[in-house]
Amino acid sequence: MLPLHASVAELEGLDVPSGAYGMGSLAWLSRALVSPLGQLGPADLRLLLGHGRGLRWLLPVALERLEREPFAGGDHGPGELLTAALAVDPAAWAADPSWLPRLAAVVATARAQVHVLPERVRGRVAGDLEAVRELFGF
Repeated sequence: MLPLHASVAELEGLDVPSGAYGMGSLAWLSRALVSPLGQLGPADLRLLLGHGRGLRWLLPVALERLEREPFAGGDHGPGELLTAALAVDPAAWAADPSWLPRLAAVVATARAQVHVLPERVRGRVAGDLEAVRELFGF
């Protein structure tokens, strides 16, 4: 069971003082690091996945969100969480044997539904889904 009340900083033993990174995207990163897992939105998850921090805690949270909403968006539009998840090192996904089959199911759902995305993001997401064939084989 995931400790949804805990933050990545707590779970990873990171010391992130209040306001540690000042303003801008680094401030957003520090806020995401200290936010409880259960309160992270798609944009927070995207940011943390991109930084590779706390993946063993974040990947199951991201999977749960993607299983409900494959094209969960945030500050960069629809599909941003999926794009970030697909960019995570395949070795991190292999850390838990249940994660890759779940990711494969999300990818299959996304491929079947990619046509519903706005044209401005459809090509990017479709390209990410195609690249997954080479990385993961599904």
